[in-house]
Amino acid sequence: MDLKSLLSVPPEIIWAILGVVLIFVEFFIPGLVIAFFGVGALVTGLTTWIGLSSSLTMQMLVFITSSILLLVFLRKYVKRVFLGKSQTKDRYTNFNIELGKIVPVLEFIQPGEVGGKVRYQGSNWSARADDPIAPGESVKIIGRDNITLIVKKVEKI
Repeated sequence: MDLKSLLSVPPEIIWAILGVVLIFVEFFIPGLVIAFFGVGALVTGLTTWIGLSSSLTMQMLVFITSSILLLVFLRKYVKRVFLGKSQTKDRYTNFNIELGKIVPVLEFIQPGEVGGKVRYQGSNWSARADDPIAPGESVKIIGRDNITLIVKKVEKI
């Protein structure tokens, strides 16, 4: 196909092809962004076909406006539909900690600092406490901050 025959292709066909290509590219570059520009190109092809956007300037305006509006207003909804609840913001830290569990301290815990270590469920965890706690002592898990356990020294009876 030479340049002269390429220039004779109707703009609505070019927009439709661009739209399909962009939607297809979304499968290879995930993130659910490019597909909305593909739909914007399809909208532009449709408005060009029915005669609402005949000039290139108007077509670009329709493309940019429709793509951004679709992206802003539909992305969160479409992402939830296709990805479900597994793709939440907290997906890597969405775990339950057994509050009240007594665990041993492995490394010294300084008040207000992260850096101390405790053993919980067979793994070493970063820990934070309000009081200094030495290795070998026992602590109670009272909460978590992301993947850091918040602990409190167990009072000896």
